[in-house]
Amino acid sequence: MRNRQYRRFFVARTISNVGNGIAPIALAFGVLALPGSSPTSLSIVLAAQALPLVVMLPFGGVVADRLGRARVIATTDIILSGVVLTMAALFLTGNATVPLLAVLSFSAGVLNGFWFPAFAGLVPDVVRNEEHLQSANAYVSVAANTGLIVGSAIGGVLVAAFGAGIAIAIDGLSFLFAGLLVLSIRHVSLPQSSGESVVGDLVHGWRVFTSMRWVVIVVGAFSIVVMVMRGAEEVMGPVLATQSYGGAAGWAVVLGSLSVGLLVGAMVSSRIRTQRPLVVAILGCLALPAWLVTLAFALPLAVVALFAFIWGIAFEVMAVLWFTALQSNVPRDALSRVSAYDLMGSLMFGPIGLALAGPLVSIIGLREAFLISAAVITIALLLALIPASVRGLRSGTPSAMTG
Repeated sequence: MRNRQYRRFFVARTISNVGNGIAPIALAFGVLALPGSSPTSLSIVLAAQALPLVVMLPFGGVVADRLGRARVIATTDIILSGVVLTMAALFLTGNATVPLLAVLSFSAGVLNGFWFPAFAGLVPDVVRNEEHLQSANAYVSVAANTGLIVGSAIGGVLVAAFGAGIAIAIDGLSFLFAGLLVLSIRHVSLPQSSGESVVGDLVHGWRVFTSMRWVVIVVGAFSIVVMVMRGAEEVMGPVLATQSYGGAAGWAVVLGSLSVGLLVGAMVSSRIRTQRPLVVAILGCLALPAWLVTLAFALPLAVVALFAFIWGIAFEVMAVLWFTALQSNVPRDALSRVSAYDLMGSLMFGPIGLALAGPLVSIIGLREAFLISAAVITIALLLALIPASVRGLRSGTPSAMTG
């Protein structure tokens, strides 16, 4: 924290994630409150953002390496603030419709496709000491999750008291302030040109990505996990909250508990020292299907919130261990491109999960949909632990390129 650039990055993540904590509640319940809206309407809006995100990620990785990661993060945050503020204006003026929201969500997805690969490679730019990477990742997560806790805590209140428009406007302003902060440290990320064409850079990043078997296996497993999780958390969860937990306020309690778990997980992960990081990370993620089972049976809100808290701890420990493994094993000049393929693979089925969740609830019901989701995630996680390259990856020792 004596590093001035790191402090600014830390504050930027806190501010932007206040908005990110508000956004899921505000958008979900804003869409569900539109005249004639249904769970399928929410699926459409969310899938419209998820699809271009997946498509743009590889190009985002190339752009981040070529232009400088901090500069790309700052630019996309500032532009994204305009998109989100436009969405807020539609709700505030009563002009919001599912098609208009889908178009704006599509634009946000394109911008996020550039943001995420840049973010994955920025911590090593800001913190040059290799020994500090895990702690630096963990403390950035502390910042992000503190913001999520605050955002989740006030998101339900804002929506209930003032409507979705005001809440989404605050989200947009948070992106603007965060973008300006990161812009002030843009010099920490130097442009890195390989001398290749864009296609050449994409191919090189793909070769590095596929050369590490443990990366490919874990990403493949999480492509299934994320697909199911997004549908369950972003579509099915708000629908259940509307039926059983008092709407936005009840779901804010659940997401707030999840965010507190993320914060605790970030603090725990700064201290964890394990020789087999992927084993610890994947086994911990079995907390997710356990949480989905509590939602399937609409258990008391306190129980659902407790399991959300546990899942938050597990998720954040997994994320920190995973990012540290990538940063320690992937060549630095290709890190954003490899991270882009990691994200693309993990998120590529997310639009399918979002698009199918609403219709699935309508066809088979919430309980059955949650139980199927829990079973699929459990199978995917356990299968990922079978290969020796995953179980054998050790901390502190760069893996061979073949995994």
